[in-house]
Amino acid sequence: MGAGGKKLPIRPASLDWLGEVLKLREVFSDKSALEQAMESFPAITLEVWPAGEEVLCEGEFGDDFFVVYAGRLSVLRAGDEVPRRQRRVGVLKRGDFFGEIGFLMKSARSATVRTDLECRLFRIPAAELTVLLGKHKNFSRWVKRVACKRLVRLFEE
Repeated sequence: MGAGGKKLPIRPASLDWLGEVLKLREVFSDKSALEQAMESFPAITLEVWPAGEEVLCEGEFGDDFFVVYAGRLSVLRAGDEVPRRQRRVGVLKRGDFFGEIGFLMKSARSATVRTDLECRLFRIPAAELTVLLGKHKNFSRWVKRVACKRLVRLFEE
């Protein structure tokens, strides 16, 4: 995995966008409440990653969750092939998330995620994600539904 992204300041508009993407708007009726809720999770960071960096590596353990704020990333999988050649199995763009399978299953990463362009990513540590999933049932159901679809696709290939 790459050295990690450089941390950037998080502005209120970015927090509002993140709340919308994570479907938290239905819980909070006004922007100040949303900002207050997001600010109560101080470990959430906004990071910039250069093009060509591996954010997650297939087979490594990790439970951070990422949301794409800007940029494009490739999802690569080698699986059990010998020799191990990565093939692109997906593309992530603004508003997409990744890292949920490792978090939910407490397992090794099921794919490598590499930046195609410079990217800005929200990183949500496992402890923060656990709180968000516990408090926001719609968000929890959505993340689990996406994880299930992705796992089915991995096993179909």
